[in-house]
Amino acid sequence: MKKALISIILGGLSIAASAVNIPNPVIKKVADAGVMRYNGKYYLGGVRTFGDFYVSDDLVNWGKPVHVIDMDNDWTRGSGAGNDQIHANDIVYLNGDFHLYWSVNYWGRDRHAVHIVHATAKEALGPYIEPVKTTWLDNRIDPKVFRDDDGTLYMYMVRFTDGNAIWCRKMKNPAEFAGDPVMMFSSQPGTWETMDNRVAEGPWVIKYRGQYYMMYNANHTSQSWGNYQLGVSQADSPTGFNTGNKYSHPVVGSNQTAIDERYTDMLRYSAAKGYTPEFAYTTEAPAGDAWSTAAFDDSKWLRGECGFASSRIEGSTSRIFGTKWDSGDLWLRKTFLADVEAGNVALRVTHDGDTRILLNGVVIYDKKGADYCIVNLTKEQRAALRNGENVLAVHTARGRHSCYFNVSLFDLKDTLAEDILFTPGQPNIVRGVNGFEWWLVYMANRNLTGRDQYIDRVQFFDRKMWVDGITGPNTPGYHPLPAKPTFAIKEETAAVGAFAGTIAAEAYLVESNVRTSGDAGVLAWWVDEHNNAKVGVDAASRTWYLAVTLNGVTSEERFGLPCDFKTGVYHSLRVERYAGDLTVSIDDLPAPGCSRFSDVIPATKGVGGLFDNGGDARFEGTIFTVGFDDRSFKLDKGAEMLFGEALTDYEMSFQLSGIDSGRKAGCYPAYTDARNYVRATIDGDAGSIIVDVVAGGKTQSRSEYSLGATAIHYPDVKYSDGIEKTYRFDSPTWLDAIYLNRHDADRHKDFVDNMFGKLNVEYFANGSWHAVEGEAAEVACNPMYNVMRFKPVRAEALRFINREPTDTHRHIYKIGVSEKLRGSYNVRTVRRGNKIYLFIDGKEICNIDVKAMKASRTGFCQSNYFADYRGVLYYHIGE
Repeated sequence: MKKALISIILGGLSIAASAVNIPNPVIKKVADAGVMRYNGKYYLGGVRTFGDFYVSDDLVNWGKPVHVIDMDNDWTRGSGAGNDQIHANDIVYLNGDFHLYWSVNYWGRDRHAVHIVHATAKEALGPYIEPVKTTWLDNRIDPKVFRDDDGTLYMYMVRFTDGNAIWCRKMKNPAEFAGDPVMMFSSQPGTWETMDNRVAEGPWVIKYRGQYYMMYNANHTSQSWGNYQLGVSQADSPTGFNTGNKYSHPVVGSNQTAIDERYTDMLRYSAAKGYTPEFAYTTEAPAGDAWSTAAFDDSKWLRGECGFASSRIEGSTSRIFGTKWDSGDLWLRKTFLADVEAGNVALRVTHDGDTRILLNGVVIYDKKGADYCIVNLTKEQRAALRNGENVLAVHTARGRHSCYFNVSLFDLKDTLAEDILFTPGQPNIVRGVNGFEWWLVYMANRNLTGRDQYIDRVQFFDRKMWVDGITGPNTPGYHPLPAKPTFAIKEETAAVGAFAGTIAAEAYLVESNVRTSGDAGVLAWWVDEHNNAKVGVDAASRTWYLAVTLNGVTSEERFGLPCDFKTGVYHSLRVERYAGDLTVSIDDLPAPGCSRFSDVIPATKGVGGLFDNGGDARFEGTIFTVGFDDRSFKLDKGAEMLFGEALTDYEMSFQLSGIDSGRKAGCYPAYTDARNYVRATIDGDAGSIIVDVVAGGKTQSRSEYSLGATAIHYPDVKYSDGIEKTYRFDSPTWLDAIYLNRHDADRHKDFVDNMFGKLNVEYFANGSWHAVEGEAAEVACNPMYNVMRFKPVRAEALRFINREPTDTHRHIYKIGVSEKLRGSYNVRTVRRGNKIYLFIDGKEICNIDVKAMKASRTGFCQSNYFADYRGVLYYHIGE
């Protein structure tokens, strides 16, 4: 007998007036961790957890650690390798069993043990037992197991070949391999990946929107180097990752990189003198504090460069530490030029011993012990800065471990510096709490504190991965916590029925983990007993099915489950509904037999729910989120399109393509009715986005924000070498200036008057290359750069070729490009109660107060050409 349906009641929805920024770090003193999402919770373990797991249901708040594993095998027994060697966890749930993989990275005098270990458990919190104790699973470190759509498992790991290189190995099952390893890639010389050591490690692989993405680390992991960064390789198959499909740039790095690129270090650069890195220094104490003033004679002091290392790559220090000396105290003095119109001034300093810094005799920094930090000078301290010549004086001491010191003084204009956030590593990309978002869980450092766990949002600009990070609690802008679903049941339950009281919609996802030995599943669409759709698992027949009831008449389709599919254990069921279409996933893979069903139900609003025809089912991690993902639309000229429900909290993003001069297209960040809405229009002629706020049929405000920006580009390794560098754009781009660093990329101490004099510059358009004909190059506002300006051209790429045939030096690496308009932008709009936030390519453009606006829908509008809206993601932000 079928069990009667019992409604699950949801309370009233609340309106969030504002969002809280991510309070990074979310876990202190945990590094090299792995994360698993299972039954609505997240499990994390790694370095300095000593065999423990942390558990969270929101990625932000983590409970006390729970012990789950003790390393217990013959090949490490008797050595110094214990639970402190549980590194780089990867936690996988497969068909009723939990699999824990980790690295032992022990280099000891008794023996070396640098291998990958495998253990299993029946519960997420263990205990985990190593099934094979006599030997390890494989070499060497950083295991990641990925399951492809056909169920095939692949392990990615790091081997010490060609530096630290990433390899892949197909698996028969979670404990055995099916073939030889295949090398994916190593780090490339002369790129951002080799600012110090040749390291590519920490692989993490996901599949999304038909593409495979591997995020990985490059450069030295130590915070004393400061160069660890995250990159991405994007492929068409799980073994297709290679050097050619890596992104040319890091996706997450130090937040100091932007400061180095955008702002002038006044201690080293000035319009009058160019580059002057030398500091006068002595290890003999000068008399009194006179050395901190302009009148002091330091002509007999030694002079040397402070803070630059020989392997530095354009604006990013190869080590965060600078000058080193043998012992004792060190006095440094630097005369530099400054502009009294300087805005906020930030001091960045690294030191191992007690350090005191004075600006024109005024103390601006005084700290005991070691630190590295960046601090905003107070108004009183900034007042010490004079127009013209200034003196920075430093007294620093040897610390407990070494002698090092480095200092910079930046004119940040109207920007405030935040803490130094750097060395992101060991990436984990997991689905967010609402089932739509993706989140990066990773380790990073803040100032001199130890390595901690951070989270930041992963987004996709159609098919290209982008990360909103590295962020801390004080990072400017809107960086919200993971979004909640519309409805959730956090604990295990046997209750069934429609999610009554929640929002009925035409588009949503419903997801639950189901354990049954009978017949149970999710309600993919529920209007009433006569109109509904069920996706269920029938253990007796070893099938899954879609049963659709329309006007009381039921039709059913059944499909076989894998032969090893276990009943009586948890399996995840996920259904994404868009109007009449359903997409079904089982255990995070496309449902076997058929996973997409078109026009099987009416485009009538409904809700999700749970059902149990056998009476023994349990459900856990149940969520229901209004929204949809990865839809594409092509609008006719002048067409408009609205979608979504009337809500006060939601997010919508899309990639808008085909933009050019004379073209306009945009969206409604909020649309209540024809007399009350917010409209954002990209105007190709103006090179701007225009935001109109209309209330009561009258325009309340019109704001225009330029799309022009100076963007940093990296050379594409597929088309670049020592004498020719090619920079490709993601879409055709209108540009009118190029900035080149005046430091030689291979010989950073070489600082030239005109870097353009060494290179011929061309742009690619309409199938051929053309010379860039610009004005004579000059020194930019930031004297670290040359700039060449020219009439705007529409280009698909730039190419730089050494002018002299005997010149084999690279000269340049990163370049700046003044972009007036791109052919494609990612647009993201967020409504949080009374605020609307607008983003272009992940950067916040503005936020708008809409206190008087009622609940609203969203959509596309005002297209005067056949505009493409791709990769559309929309979802409700729940309570």
